[in-house]
Amino acid sequence: PMSDDFPIQIKQFMSENIRSVADLEAVLLLRKHCDRTWTAAEVSRALATSHEMAARQLAGLSERNLLTRTTGTCGESFQYRSTSDLDAKTDLLATLYRERRVSVITAIYSQPGGDVRTFADSFKLRKDH
Repeated sequence: PMSDDFPIQIKQFMSENIRSVADLEAVLLLRKHCDRTWTAAEVSRALATSHEMAARQLAGLSERNLLTRTTGTCGESFQYRSTSDLDAKTDLLATLYRERRVSVITAIYSQPGGDVRTFADSFKLRKDH
């Protein structure tokens, strides 16, 4: 496949951490705005996805140590967990996604244990704002 020329550390990072295109978009969004915290409602608006899906993704990404989770009086919020290693991988992945979107999407869904249902969901029309 075309994704064979991705750097090995990116393929490994994706297989360990990125379960879907929606996961990737959530990580890239929070990375881009790493100085602020996000609620599931804010992420669902920014990515035009359902609140439930955003909440599930954020929880999963925090379990995989890509985000920090804070529980406060207004509920849960999440922030990108910045480390030099994570920043480098996330930034490279952002560039690959911008320049070679189809290859990145293909790589995500061709991973062992890839969720075919999630793959199909990635083609559904996003809800209007």
